[in-house]
Amino acid sequence: MKNVSLKKRLLLGSILICTLITLCISLYQISRLQQREQELLQREIASFEQSAMASIREAVWNYDWSMVKTVISSQVNPLLTYIEICDSEREQCVEAGIKGDNPHREHFLNIDYQKSFQGPRIEVGTAYLQLCDQPFGELFNRYILTEFLTNGLGVFGVAVAIFLLFYLGAIQRIVTVANYTRRIDLTAVESLPPLTLDNHRSTLDEVDLLADSINGLIERMKEEFSRRKQLEYQLNHAHKMEALGTLAGGVAHDFNNILTAMLGYVQLCYNSAEEGSKTQSRLEQVLMAGDRAAALIAQIMVFSRKSENHTQKLCLAEIVTEALDLVQASWPKTIEIETDLDDSLWISGDAGQLHQVLLNLATNSGYALAETGGKITVSLTERVVTALDAELLDIDPGRYAYLTFCDDGPGIPEKIRGRVFDPFFTTKETGKGTGMGLAVVHGIVQAHAGEIILDPDNGCGCCFTLYFPRVEAEKKESGTLPYNIGTAEGGTEHLLLVDDDPVVIGMGQDMLRSLGYRVTICDQPTQALKLLLERDDIDLLITDLTMPEMTGTELAAELRRHRTDIPVILYTGNVDSLDSSFLADGIVDQLLKKPFTVKELSLVVRQALDLP
Repeated sequence: MKNVSLKKRLLLGSILICTLITLCISLYQISRLQQREQELLQREIASFEQSAMASIREAVWNYDWSMVKTVISSQVNPLLTYIEICDSEREQCVEAGIKGDNPHREHFLNIDYQKSFQGPRIEVGTAYLQLCDQPFGELFNRYILTEFLTNGLGVFGVAVAIFLLFYLGAIQRIVTVANYTRRIDLTAVESLPPLTLDNHRSTLDEVDLLADSINGLIERMKEEFSRRKQLEYQLNHAHKMEALGTLAGGVAHDFNNILTAMLGYVQLCYNSAEEGSKTQSRLEQVLMAGDRAAALIAQIMVFSRKSENHTQKLCLAEIVTEALDLVQASWPKTIEIETDLDDSLWISGDAGQLHQVLLNLATNSGYALAETGGKITVSLTERVVTALDAELLDIDPGRYAYLTFCDDGPGIPEKIRGRVFDPFFTTKETGKGTGMGLAVVHGIVQAHAGEIILDPDNGCGCCFTLYFPRVEAEKKESGTLPYNIGTAEGGTEHLLLVDDDPVVIGMGQDMLRSLGYRVTICDQPTQALKLLLERDDIDLLITDLTMPEMTGTELAAELRRHRTDIPVILYTGNVDSLDSSFLADGIVDQLLKKPFTVKELSLVVRQALDLP
């Protein structure tokens, strides 16, 4: 594309616009001239009617045509070029002037005579007037050149003055801006100097504002490049955390299988031991230790969970306790934790995300107290939020679980307190913080219809207050042990148990046989599918989720394509990661979470077998 300078474009545009303006002005003046001539013609006609018509009327009534001739001859002039007076029968006509073929305007009048004041008016004749009327085209040809030259001098003179002022005041500075932007090198934008127009004026115009905008854009580009470096670092950190989460999830899965087998066999031994014996008491302690191990695995599962949002009713006090227990092991002994938690407060939310909220808050407090030591105080109570408080907090009125998380560290300086929830904002050293912790916390809390604020009246240290809408508590069955080891209901049906782990499948077989069931085991999903399709005596399929060749859900879906009469139980160590559509679509009938007790297994099996 051909380059045309702004100066040439402005010059050509000015000439074109000035020509159009001059032409418009000239046409307007010619039209005004024609309008004035029309007004003169109207006046001439009016003057003729007022001055000559009375004499002509009297003379025509008296048939004094010489008088008519004299009167109309005196009225002929350059505007009124021809007059003709005739009687009513047009038998007698008198004319004056020259009747020409040039452009003219015609005007007709009736000559009426009234004998008396109240008598009737009698038409005695007619008058024909011809007036000189120049059309617009003739006026245009006659005056356009002189009008155009006269008006053009003024218009082009003003345009030249404006052009010179604009060129000196704007175009030269715009060229400076263009040369600056042309030299911008994005690979070296961080060292790019600001744009200066080198003027000493006291006012700013659009070019100055453009220069300021470019400088602002350059500054934002510099910030964006710095942020990009931060994001690259954060991405690398996220990849490391993802790899660590994957490793933790894999370890937790394998350990969960081992724990399932261990606890399963311990429960079988517990059930077969003498009631009230030392052996049963010792096995009870093993089961309680296993419960703590299962809780630890659940925390590792939360850490390794990706982004699933599984909303359920949760006891917030339990979430807080689990998170604090998880981080306290890595803190020095100089950091003390004091809690006052109301375990009757339940909320609706995602356990993994709430763990992340508590872990972030605890990590920040632990970082602040790492060198000097101190105390972290966590309190959980109920608070009723009124309409006035709700408007200030930007939440709905109602009953809330009110969580305060405070430490007596150095606190947050006043000048940055308003930015603590901003993404990428951090006061930590490079490599010790991404600036996303509190931003993520803020987003999670708001996603749970709550609010988090930094308490400005804490006095010392740092204190966050969190609001979560309260819900009714989830009903739990009472029991003396974490694992409900009670009387289990069995049966005599034929069950197929599928699991690739030989320890787990052996434990499951023993559990089911202890309940009276006939059990066939299989460690290969494809072989299990073949048995299900060939045999008619299998009443129930129990399968693990994670297996080689085919997952438990794939095995259930393939079975449903051929047979719908066999119920399916799927067990896994991470039920939250399972797609709920498998239950909704009827592919899986029951879910069982590892590790499980004999009673839990018996209940799930009976529920699946007794389905209508």
